[in-house]
Amino acid sequence: NFCYSFSTATNPESLAIQEDGTIVVRSADEQVMKFSPLGELLQKFTMDKYCTNSCGLGVQKDGRIVVADKNKHSIFLFEANGTLVKQVGIIGMEGEGEEESYPSFVCVDKEDNIIVTDRFDCHVQVFDKDLNFQYVFGGKDGGDEPQDMCLPAALSADSRGNIVLANLGNYGVQVEKLQVFRLDGTWVSTISSTGDKPEEPMGVAVTED
Repeated sequence: NFCYSFSTATNPESLAIQEDGTIVVRSADEQVMKFSPLGELLQKFTMDKYCTNSCGLGVQKDGRIVVADKNKHSIFLFEANGTLVKQVGIIGMEGEGEEESYPSFVCVDKEDNIIVTDRFDCHVQVFDKDLNFQYVFGGKDGGDEPQDMCLPAALSADSRGNIVLANLGNYGVQVEKLQVFRLDGTWVSTISSTGDKPEEPMGVAVTED
């Protein structure tokens, strides 16, 4: 049931919730704004010194902010006050040389691990809470099997440590679908877009239950 609404930023694009209920919003003009659950503005900072085309948004337990940037082919980690902690460049699948990656979304799991999708390389990269690379799973060019990714976009982590991944599909060649993976990349299940199932899923969120 609808409760209430409040104004945030101009052109808000991503939203995440901290453990204490603080609502964090990233806007198209590279601003991050934090609101109380009732909509009171608590803090804001700009990322335009570092980011030019940010996407996605993750918040760690201590309030640190994570965003991806497609133009910079990078992931950025900021302190809660907006101070840059670290920038990490993302490259293509391991073993494919220095091919640049295009990160399209980012989320944080219950252990503060940072999880990033690459839409065009069809894979997911996992980093620890300090943005140190851990491993990658998925594969370039997707595939036709239920466990194969195809233009992975948004993702979210549930309370059990699973990753729920929204795939856009490939213009009718490969269908849109939601997938569930364990954090180590083990495929669990897939929901395709057949019938009344998801069509062009662009975002995903998971409740605690």
